[in-house]
Amino acid sequence: MSEHERMLLRLGKLLGEIARPHLCGDALPAEVRKSLWEVGLPCNELTPREELIAGLWAQKRMLLTAMRPDWGGPGLTPPGAA
Repeated sequence: MSEHERMLLRLGKLLGEIARPHLCGDALPAEVRKSLWEVGLPCNELTPREELIAGLWAQKRMLLTAMRPDWGGPGLTPPGAA
């Protein structure tokens, strides 16, 4: 498995942890915040989840276009992303 593929899996896992149902105002667990910092998304307990989700998707799109230059962008579903 390539480094790009490992990072895609890591970003997907983080997206799953952040986007799952939660109570309004719930802070992200410390281990999730640490993982976000490690992938280049600095945050704290007050950072809105929507902002983090957008940042993770932006990173994921960049990786996908780096891996598949023929991918047409966010308007198209990249191969293997489903």
